[in-house]
Amino acid sequence: MERKGNGWELCGTGVHGCGLRRRSPRRTHSSLGSRLPVPDVLSSLEDMRRNPISPSGLATTVLLTAGLFVLPSCASGGPGDGSSGAASASGDPTSTTSTTTGPWAVDAATQEAAEQAVRSMSVEEKAGQVIVASFDGSDAAAVDAQIQTIEDLHLGGVIVMGRNVPTTGGAGETQEDSALGGAQGVDVNAMTEQNARMQDALSSAHEGQDWPGIISVDQEGGTVTRLGAPLTQWPLTSDIGAANDPDLTREAAAGLASELSGLGFTMNNAPSADVTTPGDAVILDRSYGSVPENVGEQAVASVEGHTGAGLVSSPKHFPGHGSVTTDSHVGLPVQEKSVEDLKTSDWVPFQAAVDAGAPTVMMGHIAVSEWDAKIPATLQSKAYDAVRNDLGFKGAVVTDALDMGALHGMVGPGKTIDTGVTTPAGAALQAGADLLLMPEDEAVAHADIVQAVESGAIPEDRLDEAATRVVALQMMQKKAAEDPEAPASEPGSHQELVTRIEEAQPAQ
Repeated sequence: MERKGNGWELCGTGVHGCGLRRRSPRRTHSSLGSRLPVPDVLSSLEDMRRNPISPSGLATTVLLTAGLFVLPSCASGGPGDGSSGAASASGDPTSTTSTTTGPWAVDAATQEAAEQAVRSMSVEEKAGQVIVASFDGSDAAAVDAQIQTIEDLHLGGVIVMGRNVPTTGGAGETQEDSALGGAQGVDVNAMTEQNARMQDALSSAHEGQDWPGIISVDQEGGTVTRLGAPLTQWPLTSDIGAANDPDLTREAAAGLASELSGLGFTMNNAPSADVTTPGDAVILDRSYGSVPENVGEQAVASVEGHTGAGLVSSPKHFPGHGSVTTDSHVGLPVQEKSVEDLKTSDWVPFQAAVDAGAPTVMMGHIAVSEWDAKIPATLQSKAYDAVRNDLGFKGAVVTDALDMGALHGMVGPGKTIDTGVTTPAGAALQAGADLLLMPEDEAVAHADIVQAVESGAIPEDRLDEAATRVVALQMMQKKAAEDPEAPASEPGSHQELVTRIEEAQPAQ
């Protein structure tokens, strides 16, 4: 990256696993009871979805959930369709009748608990619940400052970047410092203690809270690795795809996720479900390959592996970053394919992941010309409609990092998106996002959401819907972590799997 000495750094969960942001001084502000399906995974999961026969499956199917779900006919307003807001069409997060599938399907008791929790929150608390914030540094002062921010803003989660990873030599590196922007020589005990302190604060952000906060990381393996040795160092995603063995992919994802869970992480912003193409600007070896159906198989296996370890996964970057020629860290990629073409190419892996019960989907900063060539999917209501209606996804939609270059200068009075909000976080929530990842300044984003709800630019029902989805997701993660298929494991304990992946590579 050329901009190394002028106050910019790459960070976040963007398509390099890190978004472009200005560096600034640290701010301070006043149950998996049954085994996972195995191949043929897609057909077996579809059969389970179509024929729910167990009591728990029946209860889930009958569930009327609105905080989590929207009707297929819902169309969110907001950027891209000429309206000023993005409420769900129901206007009431308890009025919808959809359900999701698989281990992350929300049972009736959890849904009711999530709705009740959100009903008891103030607007300020709900605004914090939908934000996952970044922070600077890994020393005690940096952690203390972030804990204060969690308490002040009632944050739903934090993301750990390379610069937040304590190492035997100090802190990890930003992408400005090294190719990966991660950390080698991870101080495992210090990392575990840091996450525990963050979780204590996140888990008490609301009165009477009984769900955990989100502690997330970008640990795809290969090119995007936030935590290096002594954790297992995984091959490139492209090499895992080349092995063409979903069972092995599932094992590898479970192994990676089980090492993260042992350190206190609850969510991994992976896998990449992007299909790489010859014009790919940035995904490249972070993709499982160039054949949509194969990428879908691999993405499903990775989602299942993460689920088996009790971690939330997030297939990314819808509507697909592998077939555009601009890097969204520095500019806005424009997808020229028609929506009908996308459904049979870039969207195939996302559809497979949704059908297999993925707990979240990550929205990328990619404009689709058929919708509007000037508005990225993260801020585009039609993109969220596509995820809900075309893919049939009912869970929480996560944004890519909101501090990335594709969004700079896009939101506010007289700008491309002038809809009563002043930040990408506010615009994303308005358009239909549920979990807002890495606003450039979480306090400013929080204030923008609050003022937009008070002004009516964001209907409070839209915020309620998003907050309920997020709380329900966190409640389900707590259940998933209670008796995981792949329990927490020691860092570096999966080298044998790495060897098997290497041995499975096709002959050159």
